[in-house]
Amino acid sequence: DVGCFGNKIIETPNIDQLASDGVKFTQFYAGHPTCSPSRAGMMAGRTPFRNGVYTYIPGNSCVHLRDEQVTLAEICKKQGYDTGFFGKWGLIGDMEDKSQPSPNDQGFDYWLATHNNAKPSHKNPTNFYRNGKAEGEIKGYSSQIVVDNAMEWLNSRKDKSKPFLLVLWFHEPHRTLAQPESFTKKYEKYGEDAGEYYANINHMDFQIGRMMNYLNDNKLTDKSWITFTSDNGPKDLAGRSTNGLRGRKGSLYEGGYKVPTAMYWKGKLEGGKTINEPLVFFDFVPTFYDLFGMEPMSQDQLDGVSMLPVIEGEKLNREDPPVWMAVKHMAIRNGDWKVYAYFEDYTPGTSFQSYLKTRKIEKYELYNLIDDPNETKDLVDKNKETFEMMKQLVNKRKVDVQNDIIPWKGKAVLPYEVATWFNKNIPPAKIFKKLSAEEQDLMKSKQ
Repeated sequence: DVGCFGNKIIETPNIDQLASDGVKFTQFYAGHPTCSPSRAGMMAGRTPFRNGVYTYIPGNSCVHLRDEQVTLAEICKKQGYDTGFFGKWGLIGDMEDKSQPSPNDQGFDYWLATHNNAKPSHKNPTNFYRNGKAEGEIKGYSSQIVVDNAMEWLNSRKDKSKPFLLVLWFHEPHRTLAQPESFTKKYEKYGEDAGEYYANINHMDFQIGRMMNYLNDNKLTDKSWITFTSDNGPKDLAGRSTNGLRGRKGSLYEGGYKVPTAMYWKGKLEGGKTINEPLVFFDFVPTFYDLFGMEPMSQDQLDGVSMLPVIEGEKLNREDPPVWMAVKHMAIRNGDWKVYAYFEDYTPGTSFQSYLKTRKIEKYELYNLIDDPNETKDLVDKNKETFEMMKQLVNKRKVDVQNDIIPWKGKAVLPYEVATWFNKNIPPAKIFKKLSAEEQDLMKSKQ
């Protein structure tokens, strides 16, 4: 839903300029088709099931990105970088729970973040925390607040000659939406839902422009590697487009996790080029290790490879295909080919986390993504040799990831609505919301 990737309605001049000055990636994949695990995949360089982040992390959950996990920020900090985070963190279940690692524990010197989306909406949010302390209401709009504070942090650094890692994870366009009226009015003719969505992205792009202007004014642009991307595909709501790709947020069809990505890096990623090499969020951590000439800071298996060969115009060296695992399905991509696999049904009465470690695949689909990018032709029966090779790969990667899964001991491992997919002893979310607090606690205990 940005202009440089084909959207004809939403105005995104600043993202488009980044792609025009830099490079556009047409085959870039998020770490998962939902927010929290996707972000965990970027921060840690591993498919998020290895870290126990199975889907988005609900409020008051025990789930979090584990403290022992080495992150991008910790790698940069080891190299003497200042590190700042601003926006939607999404990698913790409870900002008040001191036993769960905060962005500071994950390598960020300074941070202003929310657990999930800005509440009650993007306007005058009340749920930001600054370096561990609740901020209360902050006047303004979420993306504006994020950019304002990012610029203030850059201005406040004691030694401005030091390199820095600045991470901005905007809340937009996650509902509940809000943006200045001037943006809303531009899209009124498209209806309330679609129009507000378009306006919200337009306003986010405006704030990205403010950030880019700051970098330009301070002569930082040509010293920086700048990346714009998204954590997953759009929901199935008015105005949200996958540009023809099958699937939506939550799905491992391409529309669920192939994301618009543009980068600028003077002398490396510039000139308005297009790169079609398949890349994934898991590749950021190995790229930073490669960039710094570092050995990995832990023995944890990484699921990505360095992007530097592609950035420098050479061939990517990926021995194992990237693997994406979700609650009901998984996928791998190997060259032009992709397998989409469905897991067997959960058996009520068994531990959900035991199920995750032992479940088998019951159905496969095979697609050639060059000939059929929208995944309309399942080739399992027509390309037997390729299918058998891909089937072996997907099962090898499945077992590899399952062996790493570490169970949680605590509450709300899954969002309630996801738990209802598996456990028929608890009522659907619509009924759950009508129960008393005591009844809700009882239902949660049955997850």
